[in-house]
Amino acid sequence: MPTLLIVKALRFMLHTREHGFPHVTVYHGTPRNHEAFAKVRLDRVLVIESFGFHPKDLNIILLIVEQYRKEFLEAWNDWVESQG
Repeated sequence: MPTLLIVKALRFMLHTREHGFPHVTVYHGTPRNHEAFAKVRLDRVLVIESFGFHPKDLNIILLIVEQYRKEFLEAWNDWVESQG
């Protein structure tokens, strides 16, 4: 599970065991000790699952994902290609 970006208490990660749409998982805290998490699709930049984040926080997360979308998609595609 590589960490792609940390912004304040938000950790943007790529979960290599998860498949489906390109997405990042965002934790407030760490994966093992988090107060909130969200999964954000990268192809459409939208929240597909969340727990514990307020709508205002989700909007901030979406802005950050939009800003780093290209880099996140490159990391996702690199991982998919490495799986053969």
